[in-house]
Amino acid sequence: MILIICAIKPEAKPFLKVLENTRKEKCGSIVVHHGTINGVAVMVVCCGVGLKRAAGVTQTLIRKLDASRIVMSGTAGGVESNLCLGDTIISEEILYHDVMPNSLQKDEFFNENTSFKADEALLRNIKKAIGTGHFSQAVHFGRITSGNKFVTGKRFNEVAEKYHPLCADMETAAVAHVCAINSIPFVAVRSITDTSEKSGILNFYKNVTQAADNSFAVVERLLNELKEEE
Repeated sequence: MILIICAIKPEAKPFLKVLENTRKEKCGSIVVHHGTINGVAVMVVCCGVGLKRAAGVTQTLIRKLDASRIVMSGTAGGVESNLCLGDTIISEEILYHDVMPNSLQKDEFFNENTSFKADEALLRNIKKAIGTGHFSQAVHFGRITSGNKFVTGKRFNEVAEKYHPLCADMETAAVAHVCAINSIPFVAVRSITDTSEKSGILNFYKNVTQAADNSFAVVERLLNELKEEE
């Protein structure tokens, strides 16, 4: 069973449109959509915006549901200057950009490491899946950072210079953190809604539907690849 986490409804919509054999389950206030996509059993959920919401929903669902792997799908702001609107980023490494590193190092879970790595098997499957077909967008592998605020203006430059991520969002690091603590394989797939040249919340709203569709296209190909392995 694969749990697909999206932050907001527009990011989940492409999955819900093709979900078959559906049923809904409520875990407290969390609505979980059970079903299959191309014959693969999945659960689709929206966690809400922000690190705390993402962490809380992820931990709740890990505790209550039988999820063997977690995939986060959605959108992000492009930080790397060479990215184009709609490009898809696959997380290889995930960091917080608004948490003091020394506070994480004091946590026994981290030791000296303050970043999270995506699951190697899921990354291999995505790379294999990408090689089997054509996408309308470019697909990149690299670093994603997360924080509690939309990254624009001066903060955008600070994140770019200090962390050098491909993109930034408001949930991925929290989900990766919880997955790491619970030893659940995790990977994030995020597509770009805004860039340094076309930045801001208005560009996010303008491009969120296409970006969500682009992320869905990659995750769907991943699901097909995982099905072939079974």
